[in-house]
Amino acid sequence: MKKQSVLLYIFAFLFVIIYLSLFDTKLDLNGDNANYIQLARNIVKGFGYSYTTLTGVEPTNFYPPAYSFFLSIFMWLGIDNLIFFKALNGIFLLLSSWGLFYLVQKITKQKSLAFVALTISLFSPQIIHFSNIVMTEMFYLFNTVICFYSLYKYSEKNSSKFWKSPYFYIAIVSTAISYHTRTVGSTLIFAIIAFFLFRKEWKAALASAGSIVLLLLPWSIRNNSDGLESRYLGTIMTINPWRPEEGSVTSVSGMIHKMLLNFDEVLIKGMKEILFPFVSVNYEETSGILAIILGLIVLGVLIYGAWNLGKLKWFFIAYLIANFGLLLLWHGGNGSRYLVTIGPLLFVLFYTGIYFIVCNLFKLKENVASKIPYAFLGIILFMIPPIKIYAEMVKKPYDPAYQNYFEIAKIVEEKAPKNTIVCCRKPELFLYYSPSSLSTRYIYSADSKVLISDLVNKKVEYVVLEQLGFGSTYRYLFPVIQQNPELFTVLMHLYEPDTFLLKFERNKAIEKFGLNEK
Repeated sequence: MKKQSVLLYIFAFLFVIIYLSLFDTKLDLNGDNANYIQLARNIVKGFGYSYTTLTGVEPTNFYPPAYSFFLSIFMWLGIDNLIFFKALNGIFLLLSSWGLFYLVQKITKQKSLAFVALTISLFSPQIIHFSNIVMTEMFYLFNTVICFYSLYKYSEKNSSKFWKSPYFYIAIVSTAISYHTRTVGSTLIFAIIAFFLFRKEWKAALASAGSIVLLLLPWSIRNNSDGLESRYLGTIMTINPWRPEEGSVTSVSGMIHKMLLNFDEVLIKGMKEILFPFVSVNYEETSGILAIILGLIVLGVLIYGAWNLGKLKWFFIAYLIANFGLLLLWHGGNGSRYLVTIGPLLFVLFYTGIYFIVCNLFKLKENVASKIPYAFLGIILFMIPPIKIYAEMVKKPYDPAYQNYFEIAKIVEEKAPKNTIVCCRKPELFLYYSPSSLSTRYIYSADSKVLISDLVNKKVEYVVLEQLGFGSTYRYLFPVIQQNPELFTVLMHLYEPDTFLLKFERNKAIEKFGLNEK
């Protein structure tokens, strides 16, 4: 049996053991996963890519559509199961890792390097976590790896007749799917064009750009016809999406300041959390000089690792630069989340960089060099403690605050009429447990009249006052309830922690604030 096959089987065995031991059967509390499931269900119901809103079913473009369309295929076949969808993402991570294994061992001729780098990546809690939830990260990763593989196979031929290569078309289609999965797929578009430009294949570069545009055009036409605008430019210009009163970036200096904050948060701290989860990260404090220097060294090693990936070196360098540049422009508060889509690749590039630095520094012979990667496995000893912490977290039930919140949602589903309008924080999670109701978020405003007016206009019937830990509840909703207790009648009170289902007295609110009923 070939060494490559043995290492692949060992990796698959380790993956299954680690993945199953860390598998979380619960719905993730981020909310986006519930949205993807709801969008897929609406597709199957014949509503198209749409949300169920207070005014009916409305088309949306809040998320790119590919992942929900993918889920809808299984729902159409009768499979609408949270555990199944989670397992699919685990399979995507495994297949993506295998694809990266193939590329690294083919390009570097070092099977041990491919095996070691990807094995270490299995001990990164963030990567495992996102392979454990119904989100786009693993589906996106899988499609990007298909693109990587296709470009590698394309580069083997060295033919100027790009249109004759099936791998050219596979790369284009996988890039378009990646973009339709996550808008960060624009970085892949940039990288694939750079790949052809550095090969001086001008026609292929032009053809790839044109083909991708054609594949993205239907989505753009659909959005324009429905009057939907992209939210991403607004997001880039937003200082803090969870604190709208802080406003938007209005100057060059403001944008530079934001980019510097993101550089520290994502590329210094976030990178550390992905690659070295055993190192403590405090997102509330600015990194010191030493941490920044070490972070820059890590970035340098990543670039050097990409440089040693043969005919794909410029592609991977362009892909890294594009990802880092986009993350600098994005809003803050995300930590390492947006690095997860390139997480396994980061491990590959980092340990490839370290490997070639060691080999070149000590001028090692091939028989010795092939054993060097196994020494890197020692770092797993430091990565086991954070993985154990994650394993303990997975086994725990929901926090009591969420248990109360979901209990109220279930009771509303059981006892309230269909299409009852409920105002709450994390309405997508509420809707998951109360699909017959219509849930909405309160407006983020410190002005009592503005918030009350919004509840009136939305024809809200019930309000959930929870303690899920979001600052917006204490900043906006709770003070309004305190100041206007006669407008919020307690219907249900769950304890430890206190969680309330309140009846919103809409008519009294209209009279008290002199509002015009809409």
